[in-house]
Amino acid sequence: MKHQLREATTRDIETLIRHRRGMFEDMGVHDIEALDAADSAYRKWIKLALMKRVVVGWIVEVGGEIAGSCCLWLQPALPNPEGETRLHRPYLFSMFTEPQFRRKGVASSIVRQAVEWCRKNGYPRLTLHASKKGRGLYAKYGFTRTWEMRRQIKIGRVKGRAH
Repeated sequence: MKHQLREATTRDIETLIRHRRGMFEDMGVHDIEALDAADSAYRKWIKLALMKRVVVGWIVEVGGEIAGSCCLWLQPALPNPEGETRLHRPYLFSMFTEPQFRRKGVASSIVRQAVEWCRKNGYPRLTLHASKKGRGLYAKYGFTRTWEMRRQIKIGRVKGRAH
């Protein structure tokens, strides 16, 4: 069946939330309270981000059914000497394909659209964080792994005082 790819609107927020949650569940997150809290915060964030146009989302439909979605966020960025002088950097996030549509080109159609969107809008780089399952898809479209470090920060009481 042919994929119909369209831009997401605020009417698609519940689908985007459901798909983001499904993505996290697929990656092994099963803490219902944490997922519910993330859904609630994301609902507010994504509505505002779509309205301000700092997020572009895509919905793929196949045969009238929603098959998948993904979003691109124009993150605030620091200009650097590697040719990035714009104040925003595109970041692809929340890629999700409904189980019955997996391995049928749904995610590929979104990646192609996101790359083309960046090209048309003059962004020389697109970044994302890929799950282990998704790395092959992104590699197929020229994405390479980069070096990133992370540190978890304990929030709360430190040396006898609250922060």
